[in-house]
Amino acid sequence: MAKHAKHARTDDTEAKKSDSAQAKSVPSDASPQKGGEFVASAHHHKASRRMRIVLIVVSVVLVLLMAALGYFAWMLVNEASDAASYQSTVQTEKVDKGESAPASDAGKSAAARKEAPRLADLIGKSENEAIEAIGRGATETSAKDITEETGEGDDKTTEVVGRSVTLALTDETTDAKGNTPSVYLTLDEDGTILEAGYSASVGSLGYGDVSFVDAVTSEHLVENLVDAAGMEIEEGSIEMPAVEDYRTYADDGKTIAQELYTFGGEASGSDGSSYAWSCKLSYDYSAANVSGNLADTIRQVYVYVKAAS
Repeated sequence: MAKHAKHARTDDTEAKKSDSAQAKSVPSDASPQKGGEFVASAHHHKASRRMRIVLIVVSVVLVLLMAALGYFAWMLVNEASDAASYQSTVQTEKVDKGESAPASDAGKSAAARKEAPRLADLIGKSENEAIEAIGRGATETSAKDITEETGEGDDKTTEVVGRSVTLALTDETTDAKGNTPSVYLTLDEDGTILEAGYSASVGSLGYGDVSFVDAVTSEHLVENLVDAAGMEIEEGSIEMPAVEDYRTYADDGKTIAQELYTFGGEASGSDGSSYAWSCKLSYDYSAANVSGNLADTIRQVYVYVKAAS
């Protein structure tokens, strides 16, 4: 019995020593480590929430900026359309009411205007004679053969039946858009001029930024050019065509895209000969519709003369 009691006490002592050793083997920082992980996790959640808030704010700002840009783009398009539509309205009213242009839209004084060469006097001359008669620094800038096919099948041949020549009037002022007044000659196979033409911008002729309607009805541009080209024509004899005959619109149906019309007739020259003439007036609003500035309109006029058939 004594031995058994001794063994029991020994076992108790060993158990206590074992428990004490296990207690010592446990790391002293176990509890603080778990607390640190909790704190780090909390900081991570806070940072994630802040990042989400920042992303939301940035997204809202971007949406607002896109909306603002869209609004301003819409305003610019409307302003350009309104500018072009304004001229359409003004010109339409003038056609309907027969009103003249405002003073600010009228061309320059007659003294400042330039005249077309006497084209009628060139008919029947050679190219060299025409260059001498025209003056104004007339210089050939291009020439092209006029050909005609004759025969059938294997017998078909191409013959040169004439030439077309372009002369730049280098002594005359080129307008702001780079258009140089030019003369166009059509010659037969013998080198005799059959038809003569002239082109220039309306502005370079001294008519300023005059509107299409006023160029015809108030400034009498067509009659002035035909008269200067060497043919007799009465001022005021040219009438304004119907709007649908000379005006085309953009896809919106309101903005003027172009105003174009070819006037024509026959008239006597200073030598009593009869001539056929045509005068094309062209107003292209493409650039003006983009910029919203009517001064960007390309205003060109072409006049041609040939012997009446």
